[in-house]
Amino acid sequence: MKHSTAPEGVLGPIKPGDLVVMVGCSASGKSSLLAAVPAHQIVSLDRLRAVASAPGDQDATADAVLLQHQILGMRLRRARTSIVDNTSVEQLHRLQLVELAHQYGRRCVAAWVDAPLPTCLARNALRPDHERVPEDVLRWQHAMARAARLTLPNEGFDEIRHHRTA
Repeated sequence: MKHSTAPEGVLGPIKPGDLVVMVGCSASGKSSLLAAVPAHQIVSLDRLRAVASAPGDQDATADAVLLQHQILGMRLRRARTSIVDNTSVEQLHRLQLVELAHQYGRRCVAAWVDAPLPTCLARNALRPDHERVPEDVLRWQHAMARAARLTLPNEGFDEIRHHRTA
């Protein structure tokens, strides 16, 4: 298992067919780091909630997860590089994604995005209402994301990368 900080970006070199799982709380900078990535490679729960229902509709999460796994399965079967733009702060969700990648014989790379809590809170406050996360939820996500750095090495990822945002 390789641990690295990719100076050229959070993704660094990615092999064709890799599944990259972004790990970080809301407003940590995950989506901003993916700005240069082709949109068709990014499979985002936020976007899929909007497809299944409406932007910001948390009640559509179960449907969005189902869609995400179906899309990822199709892409992994075709050896298409895919980036999961979720918070992925819960271990069970990460384990499911690792299992999915390995089921198709693909590498699974964790891209842990680490940002100071005050930065995340400030960024979150600037978001539109439908994108803003309640402060208590964001604090919980931040704590879970920080704790993930200890468990990621035991979750089956083929590589773990760390990116710290300001």
